[in-house]
Amino acid sequence: MNSVVIAALLFIAFALGARILMTSAVAGFGRYHLKNTERVQTQLTQLFLFNDVRTLVVLYLAALLGVPMLLFMAGVNVPFIILIVIALLCFPRIVFAVLKGRRAKAISQALPDAMTQIASGMRAGSTFPMALQSLVEEDTTPLAEELSLMLREHRLGARMEDALDNLGERVQSEEMDLLVSAVLIAQDVGGNLAEILQQLATGIRRKLEMEGKISALTSQGMMQGYVVSALPFGLLAVLCLLEPEATLPVFSTVLGWIALTVMVFMQTVGALMIKKIVSIEI
Repeated sequence: MNSVVIAALLFIAFALGARILMTSAVAGFGRYHLKNTERVQTQLTQLFLFNDVRTLVVLYLAALLGVPMLLFMAGVNVPFIILIVIALLCFPRIVFAVLKGRRAKAISQALPDAMTQIASGMRAGSTFPMALQSLVEEDTTPLAEELSLMLREHRLGARMEDALDNLGERVQSEEMDLLVSAVLIAQDVGGNLAEILQQLATGIRRKLEMEGKISALTSQGMMQGYVVSALPFGLLAVLCLLEPEATLPVFSTVLGWIALTVMVFMQTVGALMIKKIVSIEI
């Protein structure tokens, strides 16, 4: 009788524990999904990409869980699956960083011509907001999208100074900071804003031309840095596919993990040194 009672109590305790664990897991996944969805929504909004965020997050989670399972069922060795999982975890950050960099570059490239157009409009008698509105109506570049958002903030009651500060925080580029600073200083102390914008456009255009020449001269060094940094990891992935038994000790022994740690550390240091050498700021 006592054994039956003990077994029943153990079953009830196990059932309650499993239920609590499942409820906590579901609640934790829900919080993670909501937080991740909000973060992705914020990043996409900053890039002016208005896609279905929930669908993108669900597809990413499905790939993050499904691809390793499919590889494991296909007989792929565990070390290679671990590398795939790490690549999938880093994939969203890399994509957002690339998209953000391209958008910032496009804004910087379009800024000198836009400033010239604004200066011409102000010389023709338009105010600064009117010249901005004319530019926004005629242009479809990322710069026009940012300026349109700034004008909407101004119409909704924000001061022009605050709207310009928000514009600089969203874009986060040196060229946009120069434009914001020039406009704010001209509004505070006065002066011919059209002439200031024209001279600033000339200076930014020369700066971008010099940066383009430096980028062309240092592109070979950058490519060498990418190749040298990725070569050990690529060779390790190939060896994991071709010789899984020979590479298994690298991931299953203490000496192997020490070797991996040393390799990652030295590759990181080397990549940072190469980047420091070939990066020339103007």
